[in-house]
Amino acid sequence: MLISRRNLFQGFAAAAVTGATAKSVAGAPVGIAVGEKLPALGTVASPVGPILLDHNENAYGPSEKVREALAEAPSAGNRYPREEYDLLMRDLAALHSVKEDHVLLGCGSSEILRMAATALTGARKGLVQALPTYATLGKFARSLGAEVTEVPLTHLFEHDLNTMLKRVGDGNASGLVYICNPNNPSATLTLRKDIDAFIRKLPPAVSVLIDEAYSHFVNPHGDYTSFLDRPIDDPRVIVCRTFSKVYGLAGMRIGYAVGAPEALKRLQPGQLRYGISRISAKAAIAALGDADYVRTAIKRNADDRQEFMNQTNIRMLRAVNSHANFALLDPMRPAVMVLDHLKHNNVLVAPPFPSMEQYIRVSFGIPEEMREFWRVMDLLPPTGKMAM
Repeated sequence: MLISRRNLFQGFAAAAVTGATAKSVAGAPVGIAVGEKLPALGTVASPVGPILLDHNENAYGPSEKVREALAEAPSAGNRYPREEYDLLMRDLAALHSVKEDHVLLGCGSSEILRMAATALTGARKGLVQALPTYATLGKFARSLGAEVTEVPLTHLFEHDLNTMLKRVGDGNASGLVYICNPNNPSATLTLRKDIDAFIRKLPPAVSVLIDEAYSHFVNPHGDYTSFLDRPIDDPRVIVCRTFSKVYGLAGMRIGYAVGAPEALKRLQPGQLRYGISRISAKAAIAALGDADYVRTAIKRNADDRQEFMNQTNIRMLRAVNSHANFALLDPMRPAVMVLDHLKHNNVLVAPPFPSMEQYIRVSFGIPEEMREFWRVMDLLPPTGKMAM
Protein backbone atom coordinates (compact mmCIF):
# COMPACT_ATOMS: atom_id res chain seq x y z
CA MET A 1 0.00 0.00 0.00
CA LEU A 2 1.35 3.40 -0.96
CA ILE A 3 1.14 6.13 1.61
CA SER A 4 1.55 9.88 1.22
CA ARG A 5 3.33 11.93 3.83
CA ARG A 6 0.12 13.88 4.55
CA ASN A 7 -1.88 10.73 5.31
CA LEU A 8 1.02 9.31 7.25
CA PHE A 9 1.10 12.21 9.67
CA GLN A 10 -2.67 12.31 10.09
CA GLY A 11 -2.42 8.95 11.80
CA PHE A 12 0.93 9.61 13.40
CA ALA A 13 0.88 13.16 14.76
CA ALA A 14 -0.89 12.16 17.95
CA ALA A 15 1.97 9.85 18.81
CA ALA A 16 4.72 12.38 18.09
CA VAL A 17 7.45 12.62 20.64
CA THR A 18 7.22 15.64 22.92
CA GLY A 19 9.57 14.59 25.71
CA ALA A 20 12.20 12.09 26.69
CA THR A 21 11.70 8.44 25.78
CA ALA A 22 13.67 5.43 26.83
CA LYS A 23 12.38 2.81 24.40
CA SER A 24 12.32 2.46 20.66
CA VAL A 25 9.45 1.07 18.63
CA ALA A 26 10.91 -2.37 18.90
CA GLY A 27 11.28 -2.03 22.65
CA ALA A 28 15.06 -1.81 22.67
CA PRO A 29 16.76 1.03 24.56
CA VAL A 30 17.16 4.11 22.41
CA GLY A 31 20.30 5.21 24.19
CA ILE A 32 21.47 6.02 27.69
CA ALA A 33 18.39 6.86 29.71
CA VAL A 34 18.18 10.29 31.29
CA GLY A 35 19.84 10.21 34.66
CA GLU A 36 21.46 6.84 34.06
CA LYS A 37 25.03 6.69 35.28
CA LEU A 38 27.47 6.12 32.46
CA PRO A 39 29.62 2.97 32.57
CA ALA A 40 33.07 3.50 34.02
CA LEU A 41 35.49 4.66 31.37
CA GLY A 42 37.16 1.76 29.65
CA THR A 43 34.60 -0.83 30.78
CA VAL A 44 32.57 -0.81 27.55
CA ALA A 45 34.23 -2.35 24.53
CA SER A 46 33.93 -0.46 21.26
CA PRO A 47 31.70 -2.19 18.68
CA VAL A 48 33.57 -3.91 15.87
CA GLY A 49 34.59 -1.50 13.14
CA PRO A 50 34.21 2.27 13.02
CA ILE A 51 31.05 3.96 14.31
CA LEU A 52 29.65 5.62 11.16
CA LEU A 53 27.83 8.79 12.19
CA ASP A 54 29.06 10.90 9.28
CA HIS A 55 26.68 10.52 6.30
CA ASN A 56 23.12 10.81 7.69
CA GLU A 57 22.29 7.24 6.71
CA ASN A 58 19.45 5.23 8.21
CA ALA A 59 21.53 3.11 10.56
CA TYR A 60 18.73 0.57 11.01
CA GLY A 61 18.69 -0.38 7.34
CA PRO A 62 15.73 -1.11 5.07
CA SER A 63 12.51 -2.93 5.89
CA GLU A 64 12.07 -6.69 5.91
CA LYS A 65 10.07 -6.45 2.68
CA VAL A 66 13.03 -4.76 1.03
CA ARG A 67 15.40 -7.40 2.35
CA GLU A 68 13.17 -10.08 0.83
CA ALA A 69 13.22 -8.26 -2.50
CA LEU A 70 17.00 -7.99 -2.35
CA ALA A 71 17.24 -11.74 -1.73
CA GLU A 72 16.34 -12.10 -5.41
CA ALA A 73 19.33 -9.98 -6.43
CA PRO A 74 21.53 -12.84 -7.71
CA SER A 75 18.92 -13.61 -10.39
CA ALA A 76 18.35 -9.95 -11.30
CA GLY A 77 21.83 -8.50 -11.54
CA ASN A 78 22.60 -9.70 -15.06
CA ARG A 79 19.74 -7.77 -16.70
CA TYR A 80 19.10 -4.12 -17.40
CA PRO A 81 15.95 -2.69 -15.83
CA ARG A 82 12.85 -3.19 -17.94
CA GLU A 83 9.42 -3.37 -16.35
CA GLU A 84 10.92 -2.51 -12.92
CA TYR A 85 11.76 1.00 -14.08
CA ASP A 86 8.22 1.58 -15.32
CA LEU A 87 6.70 0.08 -12.17
CA LEU A 88 8.78 2.37 -9.97
CA MET A 89 7.73 5.42 -12.00
CA ARG A 90 4.09 4.31 -11.69
CA ASP A 91 4.33 3.84 -7.92
CA LEU A 92 6.01 7.20 -7.37
CA ALA A 93 3.39 8.97 -9.47
CA ALA A 94 0.64 7.27 -7.44
CA LEU A 95 2.35 8.17 -4.16
CA HIS A 96 2.39 11.87 -5.02
CA SER A 97 -0.90 11.96 -6.96
CA VAL A 98 0.70 13.07 -10.24
CA LYS A 99 1.06 11.65 -13.72
CA GLU A 100 4.21 9.72 -14.60
CA ASP A 101 5.54 12.53 -16.79
CA HIS A 102 5.84 14.58 -13.59
CA VAL A 103 8.49 12.17 -12.20
CA LEU A 104 12.16 11.85 -13.15
CA LEU A 105 14.39 9.11 -11.72
CA GLY A 106 18.04 9.56 -10.83
CA CYS A 107 21.00 7.59 -9.53
CA GLY A 108 20.53 8.97 -6.04
CA SER A 109 19.47 12.56 -5.59
CA SER A 110 23.02 13.46 -6.64
CA GLU A 111 22.15 12.73 -10.26
CA ILE A 112 19.09 14.96 -9.98
CA LEU A 113 21.31 17.76 -8.67
CA ARG A 114 23.81 17.20 -11.47
CA MET A 115 21.07 17.31 -14.11
CA ALA A 116 19.72 20.53 -12.59
CA ALA A 117 23.16 22.13 -12.57
CA THR A 118 23.76 21.13 -16.19
CA ALA A 119 20.38 22.36 -17.44
CA LEU A 120 19.84 25.44 -15.29
CA THR A 121 23.29 26.88 -14.51
CA GLY A 122 26.46 27.60 -16.44
CA ALA A 123 28.80 30.38 -17.46
CA ARG A 124 25.86 32.77 -17.96
CA LYS A 125 23.44 31.37 -15.38
CA GLY A 126 24.41 31.44 -11.72
CA LEU A 127 23.24 29.56 -8.64
CA VAL A 128 22.05 31.09 -5.37
CA GLN A 129 22.04 28.93 -2.24
CA ALA A 130 22.48 29.04 1.53
CA LEU A 131 25.73 28.84 3.47
CA PRO A 132 26.14 26.23 4.71
CA THR A 133 23.96 23.82 2.79
CA TYR A 134 24.34 20.51 1.00
CA ALA A 135 27.37 21.16 -1.19
CA THR A 136 26.87 18.82 -4.15
CA LEU A 137 24.81 21.11 -6.40
CA GLY A 138 27.21 24.00 -5.84
CA LYS A 139 30.17 21.81 -6.80
CA PHE A 140 28.47 20.72 -10.02
CA ALA A 141 27.56 24.32 -10.88
CA ARG A 142 31.11 25.58 -10.30
CA SER A 143 32.48 22.82 -12.56
CA LEU A 144 30.29 24.25 -15.31
CA GLY A 145 31.66 27.76 -14.83
CA ALA A 146 28.64 29.09 -12.95
CA GLU A 147 28.88 31.83 -10.37
CA VAL A 148 27.69 30.36 -7.06
CA THR A 149 26.35 32.93 -4.62
CA GLU A 150 26.19 31.71 -1.01
CA VAL A 151 24.02 33.53 1.51
CA PRO A 152 24.61 32.81 5.23
CA LEU A 153 21.72 31.36 7.23
CA THR A 154 19.86 33.67 9.59
CA HIS A 155 20.49 33.69 13.36
CA LEU A 156 17.65 31.12 13.57
CA PHE A 157 19.51 28.93 11.05
CA GLU A 158 16.83 29.48 8.39
CA HIS A 159 17.43 30.39 4.75
CA ASP A 160 17.82 34.17 4.52
CA LEU A 161 15.28 34.45 1.73
CA ASN A 162 15.23 38.25 1.65
CA THR A 163 18.96 38.43 1.01
CA MET A 164 18.79 35.52 -1.44
CA LEU A 165 16.11 37.39 -3.39
CA LYS A 166 18.35 40.46 -3.55
CA ARG A 167 21.28 38.40 -4.75
CA VAL A 168 19.14 36.83 -7.48
CA GLY A 169 18.33 40.30 -8.74
CA ASP A 170 21.72 41.96 -8.29
CA GLY A 171 22.88 41.31 -11.84
CA ASN A 172 24.46 37.88 -11.51
CA ALA A 173 21.97 36.39 -14.02
CA SER A 174 20.91 33.57 -11.72
CA GLY A 175 19.28 30.59 -13.36
CA LEU A 176 18.61 28.50 -10.25
CA VAL A 177 17.92 28.83 -6.52
CA TYR A 178 18.58 25.83 -4.28
CA ILE A 179 16.63 25.40 -1.02
CA CYS A 180 17.41 22.33 1.08
CA ASN A 181 14.58 22.03 3.61
CA PRO A 182 15.22 20.69 6.22
CA ASN A 183 18.67 22.04 5.56
CA ASN A 184 21.83 19.97 5.67
CA PRO A 185 23.95 20.40 7.79
CA SER A 186 21.86 22.54 10.17
CA ALA A 187 18.82 20.17 10.27
CA THR A 188 16.64 23.28 10.53
CA LEU A 189 13.46 24.40 8.78
CA THR A 190 12.60 27.42 6.70
CA LEU A 191 8.88 28.16 6.97
CA ARG A 192 6.71 27.14 4.03
CA LYS A 193 4.85 30.46 3.87
CA ASP A 194 8.16 32.30 3.58
CA ILE A 195 9.33 30.06 0.73
CA ASP A 196 6.02 30.51 -1.07
CA ALA A 197 6.32 34.29 -0.83
CA PHE A 198 9.95 34.10 -2.00
CA ILE A 199 9.06 32.09 -5.10
CA ARG A 200 6.30 34.51 -6.06
CA LYS A 201 8.82 37.37 -6.10
CA LEU A 202 11.47 35.61 -8.20
CA PRO A 203 12.14 36.74 -11.77
CA PRO A 204 10.25 34.55 -14.27
CA ALA A 205 13.37 32.93 -15.73
CA VAL A 206 14.69 31.64 -12.38
CA SER A 207 13.98 28.02 -11.39
CA VAL A 208 13.84 26.69 -7.82
CA LEU A 209 15.03 23.28 -6.66
CA ILE A 210 13.55 22.23 -3.29
CA ASP A 211 15.58 19.39 -1.76
CA GLU A 212 13.37 17.39 0.62
CA ALA A 213 15.76 14.55 1.45
CA TYR A 214 14.86 14.75 5.15
CA SER A 215 11.20 15.72 4.82
CA HIS A 216 9.89 12.53 6.45
CA PHE A 217 11.73 13.33 9.69
CA VAL A 218 10.20 16.76 10.32
CA ASN A 219 8.39 17.01 13.63
CA PRO A 220 4.67 17.72 13.07
CA HIS A 221 4.86 21.44 12.49
CA GLY A 222 2.07 23.88 11.67
CA ASP A 223 4.42 26.02 9.57
CA TYR A 224 5.83 23.18 7.46
CA THR A 225 4.25 21.35 4.55
CA SER A 226 6.13 19.43 1.90
CA PHE A 227 5.93 20.81 -1.62
CA LEU A 228 4.74 17.33 -2.63
CA ASP A 229 1.92 17.21 -0.08
CA ARG A 230 0.78 20.72 -0.99
CA PRO A 231 2.15 21.50 -4.44
CA ILE A 232 2.61 25.06 -5.61
CA ASP A 233 1.18 25.98 -9.00
CA ASP A 234 4.47 27.10 -10.50
CA PRO A 235 6.23 25.15 -13.29
CA ARG A 236 9.62 26.54 -12.22
CA VAL A 237 9.60 24.52 -8.98
CA ILE A 238 11.29 21.10 -8.94
CA VAL A 239 11.19 18.95 -5.80
CA CYS A 240 13.97 16.44 -5.14
CA ARG A 241 13.61 13.33 -2.95
CA THR A 242 15.78 10.30 -2.12
CA PHE A 243 15.41 6.72 -0.91
CA SER A 244 18.66 7.06 1.07
CA LYS A 245 17.17 8.32 4.33
CA VAL A 246 13.83 7.13 5.72
CA TYR A 247 13.79 4.03 3.47
CA GLY A 248 17.33 3.01 4.45
CA LEU A 249 18.58 2.53 0.87
CA ALA A 250 21.61 4.83 0.64
CA GLY A 251 23.67 2.07 -0.97
CA MET A 252 21.04 1.46 -3.67
CA ARG A 253 21.43 5.00 -5.13
CA ILE A 254 17.84 5.94 -5.92
CA GLY A 255 16.57 9.49 -6.15
CA TYR A 256 13.85 11.27 -8.03
CA ALA A 257 12.44 14.65 -8.91
CA VAL A 258 8.81 15.75 -9.13
CA GLY A 259 7.88 18.76 -11.23
CA ALA A 260 6.04 20.04 -14.26
CA PRO A 261 6.75 17.99 -17.41
CA GLU A 262 8.28 20.99 -19.18
CA ALA A 263 10.69 21.54 -16.29
CA LEU A 264 11.74 17.89 -16.16
CA LYS A 265 12.27 17.79 -19.94
CA ARG A 266 14.98 20.42 -19.49
CA LEU A 267 16.76 18.05 -17.11
CA GLN A 268 16.32 14.81 -19.07
CA PRO A 269 19.16 15.25 -21.61
CA GLY A 270 21.63 14.79 -18.76
CA GLN A 271 19.97 11.67 -17.35
CA LEU A 272 22.02 8.48 -17.22
CA ARG A 273 20.64 5.58 -19.21
CA TYR A 274 20.00 2.72 -16.80
CA GLY A 275 21.06 4.96 -13.93
CA ILE A 276 18.68 2.98 -11.72
CA SER A 277 19.66 -0.69 -11.65
CA ARG A 278 17.12 -3.48 -11.75
CA ILE A 279 18.04 -4.47 -8.21
CA SER A 280 17.70 -0.91 -6.94
CA ALA A 281 14.32 -0.52 -8.61
CA LYS A 282 13.07 -3.72 -6.99
CA ALA A 283 14.22 -2.47 -3.60
CA ALA A 284 12.56 0.91 -4.08
CA ILE A 285 9.25 -0.65 -5.17
CA ALA A 286 9.27 -2.86 -2.07
CA ALA A 287 10.08 0.14 0.14
CA LEU A 288 7.18 2.16 -1.25
CA GLY A 289 4.84 -0.73 -0.47
CA ASP A 290 5.79 -0.90 3.22
CA ALA A 291 3.95 1.95 4.92
CA ASP A 292 4.32 0.34 8.34
CA TYR A 293 8.09 0.52 8.12
CA VAL A 294 7.98 4.21 7.20
CA ARG A 295 5.86 4.89 10.30
CA THR A 296 8.28 2.87 12.40
CA ALA A 297 11.33 4.67 10.97
CA ILE A 298 9.81 8.10 11.62
CA LYS A 299 8.84 7.22 15.19
CA ARG A 300 12.20 5.62 15.89
CA ASN A 301 14.08 8.63 14.55
CA ALA A 302 11.98 10.97 16.71
CA ASP A 303 12.88 8.86 19.75
CA ASP A 304 16.58 8.78 18.86
CA ARG A 305 16.61 12.52 18.22
CA GLN A 306 14.98 13.27 21.56
CA GLU A 307 17.44 10.99 23.32
CA PHE A 308 20.34 12.78 21.63
CA MET A 309 19.03 16.10 22.93
CA ASN A 310 18.59 14.60 26.40
CA GLN A 311 22.19 13.42 26.48
CA THR A 312 23.35 16.79 25.15
CA ASN A 313 21.52 18.59 27.96
CA ILE A 314 22.84 16.23 30.65
CA ARG A 315 26.37 17.19 29.66
CA MET A 316 25.49 20.90 29.49
CA LEU A 317 26.39 21.02 25.82
CA ARG A 318 24.34 22.68 23.08
CA ALA A 319 22.68 21.45 19.91
CA VAL A 320 20.71 23.16 17.18
CA ASN A 321 17.06 22.07 17.16
CA SER A 322 16.87 19.25 14.63
CA HIS A 323 14.16 18.25 12.16
CA ALA A 324 16.24 15.52 10.53
CA ASN A 325 18.11 12.31 11.38
CA PHE A 326 21.20 14.21 12.52
CA ALA A 327 22.02 17.23 14.64
CA LEU A 328 24.61 19.98 14.91
CA LEU A 329 26.32 19.70 18.28
CA ASP A 330 28.32 22.46 19.92
CA PRO A 331 30.80 20.45 22.04
CA MET A 332 31.86 23.60 23.94
CA ARG A 333 35.44 22.79 22.98
CA PRO A 334 37.44 23.40 19.81
CA ALA A 335 35.61 21.33 17.20
CA VAL A 336 38.80 20.32 15.38
CA MET A 337 40.16 18.81 18.60
CA VAL A 338 36.89 16.94 19.21
CA LEU A 339 36.86 15.59 15.65
CA ASP A 340 40.41 14.31 16.01
CA HIS A 341 39.54 12.69 19.34
CA LEU A 342 36.47 10.95 17.90
CA LYS A 343 38.36 9.70 14.87
CA HIS A 344 41.19 8.42 17.05
CA ASN A 345 38.57 6.42 18.98
CA ASN A 346 36.98 4.98 15.82
CA VAL A 347 33.94 7.26 15.80
CA LEU A 348 33.36 9.12 12.52
CA VAL A 349 31.26 12.28 12.25
CA ALA A 350 31.10 14.91 9.52
CA PRO A 351 33.98 17.37 8.97
CA PRO A 352 33.51 21.08 9.81
CA PHE A 353 31.17 23.19 7.68
CA PRO A 354 31.84 26.72 6.41
CA SER A 355 30.57 29.42 8.79
CA MET A 356 29.67 26.81 11.44
CA GLU A 357 33.12 25.55 12.37
CA GLN A 358 32.34 25.45 16.10
CA TYR A 359 29.82 22.63 15.54
CA ILE A 360 30.11 18.96 14.70
CA ARG A 361 27.37 17.21 12.74
CA VAL A 362 26.36 13.88 14.25
CA SER A 363 24.12 11.39 12.43
CA PHE A 364 21.88 9.30 14.67
CA GLY A 365 23.04 5.70 14.89
CA ILE A 366 21.53 2.63 16.54
CA PRO A 367 21.47 2.65 20.38
CA GLU A 368 24.76 0.79 20.75
CA GLU A 369 26.50 3.23 18.43
CA MET A 370 25.15 6.25 20.28
CA ARG A 371 26.25 4.77 23.60
CA GLU A 372 29.75 4.47 22.18
CA PHE A 373 29.63 8.03 20.83
CA TRP A 374 28.77 9.44 24.25
CA ARG A 375 31.29 7.17 25.99
CA VAL A 376 34.04 8.53 23.75
CA MET A 377 32.81 12.10 24.19
CA ASP A 378 33.05 11.63 27.96
CA LEU A 379 36.74 10.79 27.61
CA LEU A 380 37.34 14.44 26.74
CA PRO A 381 38.47 16.70 29.57
CA PRO A 382 35.67 18.77 31.14
CA THR A 383 35.03 22.06 29.38
CA GLY A 384 36.16 24.05 32.40
CA LYS A 385 39.56 22.32 32.42
CA MET A 386 40.50 22.83 28.79
CA ALA A 387 43.99 24.16 28.18
CA MET A 388 43.61 27.03 25.73
